[in-house]
Amino acid sequence: MKLWVPPESDFYYDTNWYIDNFGTSLRMQKLLITADNVLDPHVIHLLSNITNEVSSIQIHYNNRTYSKNDLCFKVPVVAFVSPNWKARSEVLVKSNNSQSKLKHDGYDIDYYDPSLLVDNDFYCSFIESFSHSCYQDSIVDIWKNDEMLIKNLTKSDIIKNVNEVKINPVTGHSVDYTKQLGGVERDENGLIVSAKSVLITWYMYVNMSEVDLNEVGNLVGTEDWVTVPLAMWEKKYLKYVSNLSSPKNIKFFYETGGSFADISGETMFNDMDKLSIGIMLMFFYVVMAVSRFNWLEIRLTLGGVGLLSVGMAYITTVGWCSLIGIPFGPVHSSLPFLLMGLGVDDMFVMNACWKIVLQSESHRSIPVKVGHMLKHAGVSIVITSFTDIVALLIGAITILPSLKSFCIYAAVGVFFIFCYSVTFFVAVFTIDIKRIRDKRNGIIFCYKHNNDVNVSSKTTFFQKILESFYKNIVFTIPGKATVILFVLIVTGVNIAAVLKLEQKFDQKWFIPDDTYYKQFLNTHEHYYPDEGYPAMVFLGDMDYYKEFNNLYNMIQVLRNESYVTDVVTWVETFHGYVLKNFNHNLLNSSSITEGQFLNYLSRFIYSGVGGRFQVNFKFSGPHACGKTIDNIRATTLSFRFTSFKGPQEYIPAMNHVKDIVKSASIATGDGYRSVWSKAFANWVTDEIIAVEVERNIELALLCVMLCTVILITNLQMCLWIFICVLLTIVNVLGGMQQWGMTVDIVCCIGLELAIGLCVDYAAHVGHTFLTMTQGDRGERAYNTVTSIGSAVLLGGGSTFLSLSLLSMSKAYTFQSFFKIFLLVILFGLFNGLLFLPVVLSLIGPAPYKSRDENVLEAIELNGKTPDNKKMLAKRVES
Repeated sequence: MKLWVPPESDFYYDTNWYIDNFGTSLRMQKLLITADNVLDPHVIHLLSNITNEVSSIQIHYNNRTYSKNDLCFKVPVVAFVSPNWKARSEVLVKSNNSQSKLKHDGYDIDYYDPSLLVDNDFYCSFIESFSHSCYQDSIVDIWKNDEMLIKNLTKSDIIKNVNEVKINPVTGHSVDYTKQLGGVERDENGLIVSAKSVLITWYMYVNMSEVDLNEVGNLVGTEDWVTVPLAMWEKKYLKYVSNLSSPKNIKFFYETGGSFADISGETMFNDMDKLSIGIMLMFFYVVMAVSRFNWLEIRLTLGGVGLLSVGMAYITTVGWCSLIGIPFGPVHSSLPFLLMGLGVDDMFVMNACWKIVLQSESHRSIPVKVGHMLKHAGVSIVITSFTDIVALLIGAITILPSLKSFCIYAAVGVFFIFCYSVTFFVAVFTIDIKRIRDKRNGIIFCYKHNNDVNVSSKTTFFQKILESFYKNIVFTIPGKATVILFVLIVTGVNIAAVLKLEQKFDQKWFIPDDTYYKQFLNTHEHYYPDEGYPAMVFLGDMDYYKEFNNLYNMIQVLRNESYVTDVVTWVETFHGYVLKNFNHNLLNSSSITEGQFLNYLSRFIYSGVGGRFQVNFKFSGPHACGKTIDNIRATTLSFRFTSFKGPQEYIPAMNHVKDIVKSASIATGDGYRSVWSKAFANWVTDEIIAVEVERNIELALLCVMLCTVILITNLQMCLWIFICVLLTIVNVLGGMQQWGMTVDIVCCIGLELAIGLCVDYAAHVGHTFLTMTQGDRGERAYNTVTSIGSAVLLGGGSTFLSLSLLSMSKAYTFQSFFKIFLLVILFGLFNGLLFLPVVLSLIGPAPYKSRDENVLEAIELNGKTPDNKKMLAKRVES
């Protein structure tokens, strides 16, 4: 929850309120069975066997043995009269409400309580003799899971019992067994005659005070509340159901309370093998990019150190961020891939600038030439690194915890990559240059070559292709027109696509398709499409006697909403119970005293009618049958949301139900009342994600513009860089929509990184263009792309290579990042290496004002500053 839900949201506050007041939670274990007809006797018999075997599962922890009965959520047993009478006491009818009946979503309930015929003390002593029973939804409870009885069942017996029994014979609580069936077929009377699936749910008890996330948590922060014994029992249960042998035409699908946490955590780290492969591929790519085909310029060490700098930056980032308490989330496992793609760009820029320095200042010493290389490359690296960091820090101001955490990690990672690049890498780069000068072998350093091995000064084949491409195609009049026209057409198409882009976030996307959990979710959605989302109304400390009428009216308004179903609350049931058995109308406060109200409520929650609602009450002190309740601390009301098509439906529904509850006229107590559902964790994110993305992109673009103005100091060039970045982002968003993606928290992270990445492509080209002082705009644009273009292209290639392995990942996060960054690389390189040079060749700004070429800069070497006049005189004499 801390990773996905804003801490200022109602969901975050309500969840903590429930933990503080109730201190318990339910954790469900489910088994879904499909067959040609699950109502056949052999299937029911199989269910009975499975139920018994699950009940026998035991684990050992701290010298104690735990079974399901020790760990389950228990409810009071109120099945003290004949089940046949119970079956008749709740029947499906078409008539309207009577004085003794109250309609609850399709069926009427008879509130007659025969236990009132006996003395209260005798009744309570009788009730206390009953033990609590594990709460479960299982169709075999109809026959009390009696093996002999189930063996003798016929198909007609099963169909009759499923349609008629409305009271759990084990617990005495009301239940609708037909809702546990899926793919049902009905006869002309509406009775079920067959079904394709049956769902069994075991409810386990979690005491929040016993939860220790240090023992049961996972490394990506997707764990849920669970105690150590229960977590161990779940693993044993999972092992059992996964090894179930499937008879002919019968299939098993299952989940545990920890399925999402376990699988999402495993999925994130299962792709670490791809990181190893990526490092190897990147090593060969980098070495090929910075080396020449001779023994001197095989730069294995330099390529390795470049990647080592990225690894050092990642380790340093995780260490420092963890030290100051920034959480590590499930999407953070993609950070090594991203930093590896971004980190080696600086290496290519330095190498390109080194070639320029060699051509113009070959007579200088190596330290001086390295300094001049940094003079040119350093500015570009500072610009791109600084804008990347700013764009990511802008993303960190979000209220979404996972996005904030990732952006901070990424910003710190970029900062340390910059630090190690301009220090550690430059130092090794200088040593490697000296090695080449001394003609030492690129692999065996101790071996010195003779004069027959020379450093290559020829233009590479790749460079020749690049020069020919720009000279003969791009910078021709048809080429320029084609580039500009293509940008206009593609941007127009993608703007139309952006307008159709939807926002939607579902944590189920983190589950790979080939896992048992995803198969369960898909099968469950197929057979139970209308199950909807369970929800509760939380009610705090108040005078329930005085507020009863207001609560009742609130529930009636809630019940009348089309997207609300299965409203079965203690308020309405208690009202019908008192009306039937005591002939008092609780809606007329003058007809009953507060003492009577509390006495009736005490008897109600220990009766066969209201015993199931005990779990909806939290008392500030002990309570027991026969004692008047006077210490209600909190209560809950249960209902369900119907199924929705998307955020356009469930976000308004969520907010409207919240408004209904908060607008209830409740004036006593602390006034706390709210609506809660586990689904709100996703819905809350969906509600704000679009606003967050729009705001963060706008702020990031603004800050990028300001940063480039400060660092590049040319307003016109900053404008063109900004336009290139804007075009890239628009095209990426449009491409996302056409690729079937939606705006969610993962894509939001990707877009934050995309801004920084596409700035790199345009900023390198723009800054280099301003340093070109010779020739007209066309010549300067040509010299720009032929000098820095290869480095930018290699940088884009390195990013693509590092992320290409993510396309084979099963993790939704990695797949989304690959798609987004592929679009960023394609559109970013196009805008940076084609559109921007074409524009600059037509209306580019003037270059920086250069200093007199004959005036040498004072460069401090070994603590001494050489005399520029003497150096100039020596140079003139020579």
